[in-house]
Amino acid sequence: MAKKNNILWLLAAGMAKSKTPAVRYLRYEVTNSSEANTETSHYVDIARDLAAINRRMMEQGRVYHIGKITVVSRNTIPSPGQQAGFISVSAAPNSWVVRNACKNGAAKWNLMQKEAMKGSANDQRGRYTDFKIRGLHSGAPSPTYLVPKDNGGNNLLFGDWDYSTYQSPDGTTGADEYTSHILGAHAGAPGAFTSVGLVQSFGDTRATVSDNVPVAVANADDPLANLFDAGTTADEVLADMRTDNDAPPYDIIEYPGNDTNMFRPLVVQHGTLGADGRVTLGGVAAVHGLLEFEVSSPISSDVYSILVELKPGSYKGIAAEAL
Repeated sequence: MAKKNNILWLLAAGMAKSKTPAVRYLRYEVTNSSEANTETSHYVDIARDLAAINRRMMEQGRVYHIGKITVVSRNTIPSPGQQAGFISVSAAPNSWVVRNACKNGAAKWNLMQKEAMKGSANDQRGRYTDFKIRGLHSGAPSPTYLVPKDNGGNNLLFGDWDYSTYQSPDGTTGADEYTSHILGAHAGAPGAFTSVGLVQSFGDTRATVSDNVPVAVANADDPLANLFDAGTTADEVLADMRTDNDAPPYDIIEYPGNDTNMFRPLVVQHGTLGADGRVTLGGVAAVHGLLEFEVSSPISSDVYSILVELKPGSYKGIAAEAL
């Protein structure tokens, strides 16, 4: 009996130890435009902020799951009938295209570093080395990110968080140097890129699909094709079979997220602030932990306090699966 109790105690201790504590709440402040009802954009890097506040490395290359976002205006809505404040939360689509584009960018960056280390006596990378995407989309490939605050308005302090840089040979003594963003066109021009669109690159370097596939009947007037035609509809049915749905239901060249096909993040939550100056939004899946807040207020320079609550999970206390 005592042995059984010891085993139960050890199992309970192991279960308790596996529950990693983590700070899961991040509060940001955004200041609206000085012109009332004018929309402004603000950006968040969840992985960077969780790493700093929890004092442990948090890989950016994951999908971070947010349970709830609460938005509060510091100013009371002054009169009935006034336009409500608005907020939308946007993220990169959580699709196989975006995930594979990000993984492809990471693989190329890691290969670049491994190739460089082949001729070096030093084959060690930094302890906290991780592929970090600089921007969410081509409209802001190098954004200034919001900084979490405590309830006194004091900023979180950061350590070393450098966004990954590609060094591309260009036949000169120097190299083309650029970072990356997920959605939209490349920033810059060949020989002078400043940021590469990962979905754009992924689509441009993959073999495309055929614009149609072989159909059941090539000639609807063939006598054997009409062998069982007891009426006058077989020709029409066969003609429909030959021309309908013979191509994919998606654009065969332009991937969602490249330079011409939905090249901005998707709105995943949005709402208007109520009469009490607040709104609560639901869950969000943030690829690479990158988010965009778009806000507007009927009050110039109105300040919104935005509380982001991460879901608890198995990745160092946070719900964040690898790509």
